[in-house]
Amino acid sequence: MRPLPFTPHPVPPGTGPQLALEPAFVGRVGELERIRHALTSARGARGVLVAGPPGIGKTRLLREAATLAPGRRLISLNCRAGADAPAVMGGEPTTSAMARLLAEPTRGAARTKAHTWQISVDDADLMDPALLPLLNEAARHPDVKLLVSVTTDGKALPAGIRALWSDHALARMDLQPLGATDVKQLTDSLLSGGLGQMSASLLARMCEGNPRLLLEVARAAVERHMLERDDGCWHFTDDRLPLPTSVLEIIDPYLSALDQDDREILEIVALAGEPRLSHLERLCDAHRLERLEQRDLLRTVEDTAEGSFRPRVRITRPLIRHALSCGMPLLRRRRLLREWMTASGQPASTEPADCVRLAEWHVEALVRPPRALLDRAVEQSLREQSLPSAVRLTRSAWRHYPCEATAQAHARALTAAADFPGLAAFVAGARGRGPEYVAALRAAEARGLLLQARYAELEAVLPRLPQEEQAYFRTVAHYFQGRFDRAYAAAEALRRTGSEAHALEAGLIMMGSLCHMGLPERALSLYRTLRGDLDRAPGGPTRFHADSLEELHASALHYCGRFDEAEGIYWREYTEALEKHHIRVDAQRGLALGHLLHDRGIIEGAVKCATFTSSYQVGWRQWQVKAGIHAALAGSALPVARRPADPLPEGLSMEEAGHCAMFLAVVRARQHHERGDTGAATGVLHDAVASAMADSAHADVVIGLHECARLCLPLPRIAHADLHLEGSFLRARADYAWALETREPKRMGRVARAFADMGAFLFAAEAYAEQARLYQRRGGVKASAAATAQARELLRRCGPVDTPPLRFLGRPATLSDREQTIAGLAARGLQDKEIAERLCLSVRTVGNTLYRVYRKVGAANRRELQLLMAPSGS
Repeated sequence: MRPLPFTPHPVPPGTGPQLALEPAFVGRVGELERIRHALTSARGARGVLVAGPPGIGKTRLLREAATLAPGRRLISLNCRAGADAPAVMGGEPTTSAMARLLAEPTRGAARTKAHTWQISVDDADLMDPALLPLLNEAARHPDVKLLVSVTTDGKALPAGIRALWSDHALARMDLQPLGATDVKQLTDSLLSGGLGQMSASLLARMCEGNPRLLLEVARAAVERHMLERDDGCWHFTDDRLPLPTSVLEIIDPYLSALDQDDREILEIVALAGEPRLSHLERLCDAHRLERLEQRDLLRTVEDTAEGSFRPRVRITRPLIRHALSCGMPLLRRRRLLREWMTASGQPASTEPADCVRLAEWHVEALVRPPRALLDRAVEQSLREQSLPSAVRLTRSAWRHYPCEATAQAHARALTAAADFPGLAAFVAGARGRGPEYVAALRAAEARGLLLQARYAELEAVLPRLPQEEQAYFRTVAHYFQGRFDRAYAAAEALRRTGSEAHALEAGLIMMGSLCHMGLPERALSLYRTLRGDLDRAPGGPTRFHADSLEELHASALHYCGRFDEAEGIYWREYTEALEKHHIRVDAQRGLALGHLLHDRGIIEGAVKCATFTSSYQVGWRQWQVKAGIHAALAGSALPVARRPADPLPEGLSMEEAGHCAMFLAVVRARQHHERGDTGAATGVLHDAVASAMADSAHADVVIGLHECARLCLPLPRIAHADLHLEGSFLRARADYAWALETREPKRMGRVARAFADMGAFLFAAEAYAEQARLYQRRGGVKASAAATAQARELLRRCGPVDTPPLRFLGRPATLSDREQTIAGLAARGLQDKEIAERLCLSVRTVGNTLYRVYRKVGAANRRELQLLMAPSGS
């Protein structure tokens, strides 16, 4: 599943957030396709029965499916007005009205066969039993397609509903919770201006893929003024999310049947998150746990994260879990947490995965956590990039155990969460406690300035730091500023002579610099060394280091032209970051994936990954700039009508773009070129190429050369021998420029095949288009037509694109109906005589027709014709 673009709407100062009237419909593409197939197919089931728990999205799915069969007359019924008074959408809420509508297709069939019908019944499990025979009759009617939704809550469905799918009249579809990418897309689309990264993560983690819960909580937060505007997006004012009345109404039937002891067990599980079964059995009666499991309110899940294979206990329904955890009075909450902490063991026996939970329970219960537990929990939360927990726990550590170590930990957490105003306030307050804090927090202050791209202020702070710290911050600053040769040299020295703490990050900077320097094969070699270093790191690698290493591994594969391997790693890392709610890491992975999709030619997918949304409002200036540039880069390759609003940060300069300066130059050059100012476009790209050459960024130089050629601009004066390049992708981009400059169509053909073989479909199509133009100038009509056909075939894999080289394709070769028929038969391997007999033509007519077809499409024989006429992706 892929995240879709969302452009935040500007919100006037002083106004509150506006909730979307119709939230985005996400994550059900496969389900809609299954429904479409059932509605349009003459064979198989007569429709679909959609089942799932409350709030999973059944009603919305039925509403979206209403347009899938436009040739059918639609009857929509909604039974949620209550079992005693079923409601008809847009009609009178009576059982008799529903009976008349269900019988309408049968009555209509007796009068005329002109109509077919689509009946949609929402919440059919609440339907009057007297109507079920009519529903079953409609399901078996030859002119009717039926869509039915039912709520599965652990109780048996009515026999009449169960018969619909058990007798194979309807295909059953059980809806699953939304995936992590879909939840993030949904949260992005809820509010005008978008939710901030921390708030979006909190909401996504809480809703557990249940769209109803997510929407109702967001609505309640807006109505109760629990959101505040900061840094261009909205944030929750409290860690405790609201409990909507609508959620209470939904879960009331489940909780009202419980006695006090059973409810208390559910409250403990809700507070504890997913407690271990062994701990829960110390506090709760095993028979009651079993009874709650039989009611489908609790279930056990295996915990394999630590390799322990010990079960945890989870509340089955997210709505119940949220209602119990957020609606509990404070004193009751505190008592239950204290009882639970006693039952869950001591810090010495607590595994790392449980340390964070146990420490947070102490904080919530207003109990001072033991120092040893809190230290372990802080380290684990920072290592795993669990930033909300890290900020909360380090704040508690500073409050209960103020010292240099806890001050540094809290500053580190605030920096990771990009809370730079909070960091500045904390550093100023801590310094007032004594000179020892001034020295302890200098590194934190320097890191904050670095990540805000305030390089001049950083240089003023660095002289007060130890030499190794100065070297480290200057190394990272060189990389962010695009000075890759200096960054690589400094990182190599730091890795050789520095401490183990800095050696890992120095290795990552070396890999990134090598990719920009055009040496991705050396980067791959370094990856294997760094992978071993991380695996041997004390306590295991941090999430930041491990994820960044895999991203750089994929980047090196990308620059080497191994696109399939790179894309597999990018998707794996991006999906994992989303599912584990790793704030900022998911944005970083999404940008890297979008870059690869752009180079593949999947432009709309690249825009979706790189669109500058609230997901990228992480506060680190370098990533926000990178997101805007890559979104603009991908958008500039789309047709004008499909382009998003300009996502570039206002007033962005080439110097501020830093390590993304070449991509910004490409964007600016395309803008000048579209306005007809080729001189300005040439100047921007030539200046960027010269700057990249000065920094030994040969991969960036190749990007500039390739773009000059794509825009038909004069190439900078760079000798081929001056570029030191590794990997087929970088070499192919450079060869494209040289082939176009020397006007060699055969050389351009080799470039096109190289691009196509590695999966760079758009670049390959452009190379074939240019080859067609070069052949056309030489009078090679047949070769030009063949190259044109190859370009069109590759463009089918790209979706909508609009780039200057493709405008040379001209109009497609047109075949008459007879030519199309004969070409299709010939492509299937039939000989001229067989075709003539089948079509009642002379063999000579068939031969002459095929000769015209070959000239039009650029094929030399039947085999080439078959390749040219093969469907996309075959």
